[in-house]
Amino acid sequence: MFPHRCFLCGQVLLPRQYLCADCRDKAPFVLPPVCDLCGRGKETCTCGGRHHAYERCVSPFYHTEQAKRGIAALKNEGYIHTVEGFAGEMAEVVRREYGGLPFTLVTSVPLHPKERRRRGFDQAALLGRELANKLGLPYRPVLTKITPTRPQKELSALERSGNLLGVFEVTQPELVENRTVLLVDDVITTGATLDECAKMLKIYGAVEVYAVTAAAALLQKAENGV
Repeated sequence: MFPHRCFLCGQVLLPRQYLCADCRDKAPFVLPPVCDLCGRGKETCTCGGRHHAYERCVSPFYHTEQAKRGIAALKNEGYIHTVEGFAGEMAEVVRREYGGLPFTLVTSVPLHPKERRRRGFDQAALLGRELANKLGLPYRPVLTKITPTRPQKELSALERSGNLLGVFEVTQPELVENRTVLLVDDVITTGATLDECAKMLKIYGAVEVYAVTAAAALLQKAENGV
């Protein structure tokens, strides 16, 4: 009735499989060695060593080719096989790059309630819950978006940061105080969204915030100036 499908291309698979052989061979994986800040492969990194409010970000895929189709399916449908597939790959990269870090909880970049109602779900929250389950950590939705904003993809790199100033709030400060937090989103471009969320988590007492996304956009140096 509900066959397993490749979370990138949708091909029907055997039970307990989430990535077909063709996508496994051709998917745009982010392979080590990776930049210690932006998490992109060192041959594609353009961050120039720029620090953010979060300590690091890592991603299993670049936001191109098959991964881009999978992200579109995640945002448009939120199918469970897509969520499980991406979360499984995210768990692998977290173990590889963050192994040994004492995360206390997993949380995610929130949608504004109006956008969540329109879409019917919050894709970052779905990823966060499934990733937390795979890592054996608690998931807590401690962030809320209090002001609707224009989609980041419609803005220039310079506009992205200003678009998000003051739009996030921490709803349960006691859960983040003196904690090390793993912050989840679907795609990182300039890092402006993750930055604002990490700033708020630290204002309310988080010791460190590490980020993981399902995919990372490839940037030119000029785009990564914000």
